[in-house]
Amino acid sequence: GLFRTATCRLRADREMALTWGLLLLALQAPWGQWLTGAEETIPLKTLRCYNNYTSRIVCRWADTEDALRLLNLTLHRRPVSCEINKDMSSGDCPAPLCVHRKCLISYQEFALADHDYYFFQPDRPLGIQLSVPLTQHVQPPPPKDPQISKTGDHFLLTWSVALGDPRTPWLSQGDLEFEVVYRRLSDSWEEATSLYSRSSPAVLGAELLVPGSTYVARVRTRLAPSSRFSGRPSRWSPEILWDSQPGDEAQPRNLQCVFDGAHTLGCSWEVRSPVTSSVSFGLFYASSPEAQEEECAPVLKEELSGLYTRLRCQIPVPDPGARGLYVVSVRPRREGRFIKSSDNIQMERPTLKVTKDGDSYSLRWQVEKMYYTHLGQTFEVQYRRDAEDWGDSKRETLQNAHSMALPALEPSTRYWARVRVRPTPGVYNGIWSEWSEAASWTTEWGMSRAHLPLLGQPIRGGVRRSPRGLGEGGGPGREGALLPRALHSALQVPEASGVPVPASMGHQQAWAGVLRPADLPQAPPRPCHPCKARGLPY
Repeated sequence: GLFRTATCRLRADREMALTWGLLLLALQAPWGQWLTGAEETIPLKTLRCYNNYTSRIVCRWADTEDALRLLNLTLHRRPVSCEINKDMSSGDCPAPLCVHRKCLISYQEFALADHDYYFFQPDRPLGIQLSVPLTQHVQPPPPKDPQISKTGDHFLLTWSVALGDPRTPWLSQGDLEFEVVYRRLSDSWEEATSLYSRSSPAVLGAELLVPGSTYVARVRTRLAPSSRFSGRPSRWSPEILWDSQPGDEAQPRNLQCVFDGAHTLGCSWEVRSPVTSSVSFGLFYASSPEAQEEECAPVLKEELSGLYTRLRCQIPVPDPGARGLYVVSVRPRREGRFIKSSDNIQMERPTLKVTKDGDSYSLRWQVEKMYYTHLGQTFEVQYRRDAEDWGDSKRETLQNAHSMALPALEPSTRYWARVRVRPTPGVYNGIWSEWSEAASWTTEWGMSRAHLPLLGQPIRGGVRRSPRGLGEGGGPGREGALLPRALHSALQVPEASGVPVPASMGHQQAWAGVLRPADLPQAPPRPCHPCKARGLPY
């Protein structure tokens, strides 16, 4: 009898397990998604329940300190709840700062087919409810595939909307309008400009765009004011970029003015940064088309990223009600400075020529005739040897002169000279004229007059080649007999005379630069020799 009873109970347990298994599959069908979502919570992830299969069930789990500051959870098994105690034993927790929990459930009716259902319930009701009239909670689909194209002097922005979407079968084109927002790439969306269109495309005229700029635009769908639906705009379409039409880069651009609703009209405009260093722009305004124009001050500068400078100025509005239309313009300010003519004279450069006066040279120049002949003139003259530069030249300053005799120059040497003029400082002032064209000349071969007292002194050792009329060794040759002995002796320069003779030069070369035939004393003609008259040797 005992064996039969155990067998019957085992069969009953198997039937009960089959029944609970089918019930569990039935429960999981509609609630599978919910159970999957619930398992993501930390209490369910960490929940572990063990029993002694006789009288009790012990459950442990964990929760975060942050969650426990906001609410408490109670563990339920079927309709029975258990008292929560802190679990001092360590356990695994997928989050930092966890608090471990433990509870004890009394239970004796254990069976093979038992699948106990555990869940957590907050300590107070949590939830929110909303009644949703469909016609008042419409969000139309976003525009797709925005495109930009240029036609003439304006741009066309096109897009498409999938009105045939199954989710919005009752929306029509008449229920929609489109918000187009565009800005320069360097600006923010808060500074963007908006326009509204009932359909694609939207026209962006040249007057709406700053020339030579890169723009970005986006579009979204809105419910038209005439639609029977209400709701929220769609998401924004993808952004699209394009370059505006080229223009005069020196022109001021992007003039904008905003009234603060009280007493100030704030205006700003932009100018290419290199232009601001050459032209000063001002803001001019009139409180009505008939009022006198005024200039706004002060103008403040703001450097922008890139190549432009933003300028700002605030226009006072004393009576907004009486004067509601302001005419504002930006243009170059008329700026100048006073320059006193009599203190800023620069005369025309002189014309220069070189003349030879006997054994010396002179510089002569002319200047353009002045209207006022009483103006004093100061000249600066420079002259130099060909081997020197102007920085090493000789300088002379003269007043009201038009010529200058040059001092003794080195023979057989090329010289250069130039001259410039300025008003003599005083009542009239100015700067130097440009230099005249440089004039050049070469001094003649010859002997300085300073060497003539040396004539009649003997030459030590003679010379290799004598000048015309002198024989080898310094003595007179056939033609040298026509020269006086004093000239022959003059070519013999003793070391004690103090006249330097370069070692690299022969005596003839040493004298070549200072001795001219005109400087040589001429011998009187000798009387005819009687032997020569008869053709006999003598």
